[in-house]
Amino acid sequence: MGRNKILIFMLVMAGAIWLSGCSAVAQRDSLKVDKALIGHWVNTNGSSDYYFSDTGFTKVEKDGSTTNMTYIVVKSNDNENTITIRVSKPAGILQDEDTRDIKFSADKKTMTETVNILGIKTSENSYSYADSKTTP
Repeated sequence: MGRNKILIFMLVMAGAIWLSGCSAVAQRDSLKVDKALIGHWVNTNGSSDYYFSDTGFTKVEKDGSTTNMTYIVVKSNDNENTITIRVSKPAGILQDEDTRDIKFSADKKTMTETVNILGIKTSENSYSYADSKTTP
């Protein structure tokens, strides 16, 4: 009888762990794009990481150096999983403002960022969601 209780307990625990994992995915899927942006994003080709909060983000380079920036949402479309932000960089950086068009995957676990300066596409990068941290 003791073995049956242990087996039932283990099955209940396994089910609870499985369900908690499923709910985390469902929660990420259902986020609006402005909220899906918040968190730690890792560049898929190994360059800089981003840590987004509600109004700003920190860019962390491979060498560990950081740049803090602010942004405003220019437009967002939850049906198309897209958001456009205008980024303001700190004083002393040559180009102090740019626009970034971001397209999320359906599950909002990856995103593609297109950077535009003065309306000209300057780069395109892919990122994967790492965790909910907003600071390095």
